[in-house]
Amino acid sequence: MNTEVTEIKPLTGWRRRSPQPSLPEANASLSVPKGLSFWRKMLAFSGPGYMVAVGYMDPGNWATDLAGGSRFGYTLLSV
Repeated sequence: MNTEVTEIKPLTGWRRRSPQPSLPEANASLSVPKGLSFWRKMLAFSGPGYMVAVGYMDPGNWATDLAGGSRFGYTLLSV
């Protein structure tokens, strides 16, 4: 029987602070040129927001949203 005691080292992987963000190319500010109209500035932010919203919507969520909307009389804002 082995009676040798091995030292257990603490986990460091995700608990250690990283010197840089995990996705440096995605962790940045969105630059919007000055002098543009309100709607042009809004479009700069709504584009990425729309991409995230569409990516989040899965088929089950679509079915739930459509069923809830039909039950309570909501209509689609856009398709």
